[in-house]
Amino acid sequence: MRRLLSAALCACLSALHPGAVRAKEIGVHSPGGRAIYDSTETFADVGNTYNRRFVVETVAGAAAEGNIGMLIGWLNQPIRGLEYYAGFGYEVNPALTLTLSARYVFNISGYRPYVALGYAYKDLSGIGTFNHNVFGEAGYSWVLHDTYHLTAGVGVRHILYIGTHDDSPLNAPDVDPAFLQTETDNVARWVPTVALRFSRAF
Repeated sequence: MRRLLSAALCACLSALHPGAVRAKEIGVHSPGGRAIYDSTETFADVGNTYNRRFVVETVAGAAAEGNIGMLIGWLNQPIRGLEYYAGFGYEVNPALTLTLSARYVFNISGYRPYVALGYAYKDLSGIGTFNHNVFGEAGYSWVLHDTYHLTAGVGVRHILYIGTHDDSPLNAPDVDPAFLQTETDNVARWVPTVALRFSRAF
């Protein structure tokens, strides 16, 4: 009887300290049989939001990505605060934009300003043109919850090159190439941006 009580007590004490138990020992796997947790990962590690590596972000406004967009981000663990993003967005023009960017979020006594640099490819399907851009953005990031962030930023997008697709109506025989070139040269190459971003880390 004494041995039975001792065994029950040990089981209760173990249940009170789940962080010391390796998550892999529970045998949690994906439907395909792949282990979800690393062999040395504890439940405390799984619950630690600082170990999250990926971000899903939505953006709205007059952003480099367009009027509305979505991005996937990767958090660089060795250099905390450095984040990489790839995404796409739409404008009402209509236009489709693909972006690649890097963002650095500072942590200055709890304050979280950030700066970002990136590249954007924009395809304006309505008139059959495309352009290559670089952009910069600066703003502030608020932590709404451990894994939810709200970010507001302003910046500028610089158009490096404007081209036309072969099937563009601007390449029609009745369009004067000299006039088209003049209109292209008159396009504003520096475009201000304003973005509101909502993200969640996984």
